[in-house]
Amino acid sequence: MNHDRRSQRTRQAITDALIELMVDQTYNTITVQEIIDRANVGRSTFYSHYADKDALLSSVFEQFGKELELTSTRAYQLLPIRELFEHVAENHRQFKAFLWGSGTDFLFRAVHGHLDIHFEKRLQEKLGEEKPPVLVKMVAHHITGVLMTLIQWWLDEKKPFTPEEMDTYFHQLVVPGVEQMFGIRL
Repeated sequence: MNHDRRSQRTRQAITDALIELMVDQTYNTITVQEIIDRANVGRSTFYSHYADKDALLSSVFEQFGKELELTSTRAYQLLPIRELFEHVAENHRQFKAFLWGSGTDFLFRAVHGHLDIHFEKRLQEKLGEEKPPVLVKMVAHHITGVLMTLIQWWLDEKKPFTPEEMDTYFHQLVVPGVEQMFGIRL
């Protein structure tokens, strides 16, 4: 049991180190050495947890997705948007690194890709095999774009609306078009 807790603490320290570094410099310029120095762990410890820094970043996104799914206590149409905005508010520094830090193009694409996969899966669950996968991929990509733009706007404007209000606005912007396009109710 202590080994599991120690491993979790180590992984968290490594994750925190990456996020802190991403606030100040481009992702592509961050080295594993800088990460392990900031996390105060050895190189072999880092590599016992992650294949490389890209695997570390990928695990950050995967963990975020799991946390978001677990915190949702209600049925939702496409994604627990209110919970997402709550998570963004609670982890503003992390999202600042992902959305505004240096070298954001790579990070934006990575976050976008993870959300695309989620929305595509949710749409396919609603549609069954009725619609061509290419159309579902295109619509999922559109939904992700709307969401990413809203998050960035919300943080730029210093969160003028509550997460509940952002949930409502997101669904008002997205759901009618998706329902009309596919002829379904979400």
